[in-house]
Amino acid sequence: MALNKGRRWVWALLITGIIASGAFAWWALSPLFINNTVSEHLIQTTDAPLTVLTEGVFTGADRFHEVTGTASLLEINGTRTVRLQDDFASINGPDLYVWLVKGDNYRSDTLELGKLKGNKGSQNYVLPEGVDVAAYDRVIIWCKAFGVLFGYADLA
Repeated sequence: MALNKGRRWVWALLITGIIASGAFAWWALSPLFINNTVSEHLIQTTDAPLTVLTEGVFTGADRFHEVTGTASLLEINGTRTVRLQDDFASINGPDLYVWLVKGDNYRSDTLELGKLKGNKGSQNYVLPEGVDVAAYDRVIIWCKAFGVLFGYADLA
């Protein structure tokens, strides 16, 4: 009897491991095959002019992590927004975020703007009030789960 109990535990652990591995594989790999297109508009009134403070073109981090398109830092009626323009496209990933950073320093001096809303299309990320935009010169797409840079746009 004790032998059968031991086998049941082994089978239970094996089945649990297979289910957990499958769930992790789906979470990590399925975004590679799924595209999420976003089409956010800028909220603009006729009496509030839109000012382009700076913008840059995305470059992929490597041959696998491709990101293309334009990122713009805009000001509308005192509100500053990072906008990923209509031409934005990135390979999808499981845990992608939009960050403002200073140069190549991705581990500190970062400002997280939020989870990437979609891997294609226009999207807006409002900066918190009082942020010194001069302290940041790059928009990056960062995978938090794996600590991987997908792409960056130097703001000039």
